[in-house]
This record gives sequence, C-alpha cells and structure tokens, in this order.
Amino acid sequence: MTYSLIALDKQSGTFGVACATGGPALGGFVPHLLPGVGAAITQGFSTNVFSAEQGLQRLANGEKVADIISSLQEQDKGAAWRQLALMDQHGVAAGWTGDENVPVAEMRMSDGLLIAGNMLANREVIPAMEAAYLETRQRKDMASALIAALSAAQQQGGDHRGTLSAALKVRAPGGLPFDLRIDYAPNAITALSELHLRIEQDGDFQSFLARLPTASYPHRY
Repeated sequence: MTYSLIALDKQSGTFGVACATGGPALGGFVPHLLPGVGAAITQGFSTNVFSAEQGLQRLANGEKVADIISSLQEQDKGAAWRQLALMDQHGVAAGWTGDENVPVAEMRMSDGLLIAGNMLANREVIPAMEAAYLETRQRKDMASALIAALSAAQQQGGDHRGTLSAALKVRAPGGLPFDLRIDYAPNAITALSELHLRIEQDGDFQSFLARLPTASYPHRY
C-alpha cells in the first residue's frame, strides 16, 4: 500500500520523512516528525497515528527507541496489520511489519536511514529507494534526495496499485517546516517533485520564507 523513508542529517539534526501510496491523502496519516526529537511512519493495511504520536512523545521524554516500539507493538491489538517505525535524534531506528501486511512487505534500517514498504510490486523497490537516496544526497539537499528515492521506487513498480498521493516533511531543530503533499493525482510523485521545484524557484515564496522567524533568529520577520 505504501512506501516511505525516514532520514536524519546528524550534523544539522534535520529530519526528513517522505512517503507515497496507491490511495488518496496519505499526508495526514503516515508521516510524523518532531524536530530535535525524532520521526515516525505508520502505514500498512491499517495505520495508527496515535502510536506514531505517542512514540515521538515518549522519545521526547527520554525513552529508548527499541523499548518504545516493543511497548507500542504489545499494546496495539491491530499490530499484525500495521507497519510502524520510529527514529530518534541519534539516527537509531526500530519498527515492525505485521504478518497480515500484504506482500511484498519489507523494512530496512541503517544508521540515520529507514525505508519501509508494503504491497510493493517486487523486492527491488526498497533497494532502489536506498540507492537513489544515498546517491542523490551526496549532491543535493535532503528534500531532493527523498523525492529521488520515491521516484526510484515508482520506477521499480512502487505500490502495485499505482501511486495517487505523496508527502514530504523536512525540518531542522529551530528551523522552518518544509511540508508538502499531493493528496490525489494520477502521478503523485511527479506532482510532488514539480511542487518542490516550483517552491524552490518562486522568488516571492522565498522572500516570504526569509521574513519568517526561526529559533536561531527569533526577531527576524
């Protein structure tokens, strides 16, 4: 049904989450991010936004990722139908893929990067996402790399139903939110990429961003 990434830039503390699915409006359900604390995804046959939100709050309270995930899975009566993952501010991640998720369902974790998917067209989707993210991140910003990963997934078949919605969140501690979503489009990832490019090239919007306060410059407006 859905394929997603969580990424962390350890130097700046910036988190990024990107996801896409064959259904509409995933942006309000799947990606979750708390700057300076962590990021989460909740997907699968059934999502649980409360688990994602609770997981981030527990990270903020100082609990360890593995303990949080173990507890959430044990408490969730629908855990077998879900895919949920959480990453902390150090890039440590944990998650689970319930047995009732529709194959192909996988989750891959490394330092500062987590990739997960279910109802995937084939087993090449996850490796393609990882390779595209890592290669693009060497040359470009995190948002561009996350979109490149989604595009690579789609080229490998992505969600075998097609892709109708996509979302992207990127934020550094004390920084401005970068939050884009396509709620319904025949080619949602292309639309997300075009929206990203439009924002980057829109002078008026960039001037608007430059006037906004941040934690580093609280009086800037």
